[in-house]
Amino acid sequence: MTQFEMPTLMMVSHGNSGDGGDPAGDLARSIAPHWDGPMAHGYMRSQPALPDQLAALKQNGTAERLIIFPLFFSEGYLVFEELPRDLHRAGLNDTVILPPAINLPGFTDMVARHVKNAVTKRGWLMEETSVFLVPHGLKTLSEALPETVRLADQLGRICVGAEVCIGNIEGNPSLSDWREIGSRKKALVVPMLAGGGMHAREDLPEMIDLRDGEEVEILAPIGQWADLPELVLAEAERHVARFGGQAVPLGPTGDDIWADRMARSA
Repeated sequence: MTQFEMPTLMMVSHGNSGDGGDPAGDLARSIAPHWDGPMAHGYMRSQPALPDQLAALKQNGTAERLIIFPLFFSEGYLVFEELPRDLHRAGLNDTVILPPAINLPGFTDMVARHVKNAVTKRGWLMEETSVFLVPHGLKTLSEALPETVRLADQLGRICVGAEVCIGNIEGNPSLSDWREIGSRKKALVVPMLAGGGMHAREDLPEMIDLRDGEEVEILAPIGQWADLPELVLAEAERHVARFGGQAVPLGPTGDDIWADRMARSA
């Protein structure tokens, strides 16, 4: 099967902070060797800008069959409103939008594996560990987002004995209050971030403000985990049907953003 018979697979993220890497691009490059079709990436708040990238795909003829993966860890406005609107404006209403990262099949199990491995590597016990899920959050938040609460509940069922807590970079509950939020002697921090930008490099360590005698392990941002591309690829492949020598996106199948958006507005 030649490259031109597969749909284009595009990674879309919030943005990057200049010297904070290229999370959407890095993810695209990780998946590219395993996807027999065009790859692309774009950002909603930085460069290369999503509208410009969509225009480029249309110009070179690779936008007609398009699958987009939102590298996001929430179900917010950007994913469920702005992204579909940008596609509509580009005349790409047939694009398949995969679930954001937090809703990918296997996502919770992946997080649980990393938590268990980190706890074991440090020689800790689950019963003495507070696991902090750290999403970006919003300045207006007064409580954790429902999807983060759902993930925390699911993670607690797998990592039996651990205390699973939530601390946002922005908004409440705030990671700055981690000592009051958690009750265990040891803390494992899981950054629900796309890459190693300013939030991961500067804000998160400053909010932890580690003191002598405290035992805290900070994992790499989830967007950089080596097993995330496998989940994205598996979900993208699930939305592709092969008819003879052609491979085409299936369109809405009940687990994509268009279908979810219609269900929410019904």
